[in-house]
Amino acid sequence: MGRSRAVGAVIGVVLAGIALVGCASGATGAEPTASSIIPSSAPTATPTPTPDDPLTTVTTLVATATSLQLVDDAGTVVEEFGYLDQPEPVLAAMTRLFEAEPVDEERPGSNHPPPSTAHTWGELEIEVRHYDEERREAESIGLSWPRFAVYFDAPEYDGVELTTPSGIHAGDAFADLHGLLDPDDWTCVGSAVDVVTIEEYVDWQGGEVEREFGVALNHDNGNAPPADDASVIWVGAPYPVAEGCA
Repeated sequence: MGRSRAVGAVIGVVLAGIALVGCASGATGAEPTASSIIPSSAPTATPTPTPDDPLTTVTTLVATATSLQLVDDAGTVVEEFGYLDQPEPVLAAMTRLFEAEPVDEERPGSNHPPPSTAHTWGELEIEVRHYDEERREAESIGLSWPRFAVYFDAPEYDGVELTTPSGIHAGDAFADLHGLLDPDDWTCVGSAVDVVTIEEYVDWQGGEVEREFGVALNHDNGNAPPADDASVIWVGAPYPVAEGCA
């Protein structure tokens, strides 16, 4: 990847034993044997094998408005990492999932984005944002300052699908997404999908306010609607639904 990104803002097996009680001294009759107690036709319980690492079952990464979900082929969320979580666990999970260390790139900050470190596995990027944590604590800043963000540059990487809750991928044509797009939901880098409303403390607004966050679909037309022949360049989250862009 290497480019700068604009910033808008989880079997136990029960073993049963049978105690054989010996006959009293002088008792008549043959001592019972295990075969006379348990019919030979009785099925033998076999434990269901489970993988050593649950991440071996992951087939899909889903970037939602508030978290990165690791999903298996049955649609079960195996692991989930919120964008306000500390980034070390998600980085470790990606390293295990792809069995490789990332390519790292330091990025300087500007008047909008803070300095960051991009950790890239092929078409997946985890961007760790280095915000002022003392200010975050003092002003109770939430998802507007994610500790990490996620970017997908292709529909899949290393056999793992990279998608959104509504099933959108990098490379999809916007002409095929009209039923999934709300023109009122946009970010400063492209359209917003899978939007959710959360409460966040905003100091300059005097307390808790409702804010909308979504998954951004980047295109070449800035914050204007995508061109008729445009395709999704990259998918990124989290992004606030914008009311204006500087």
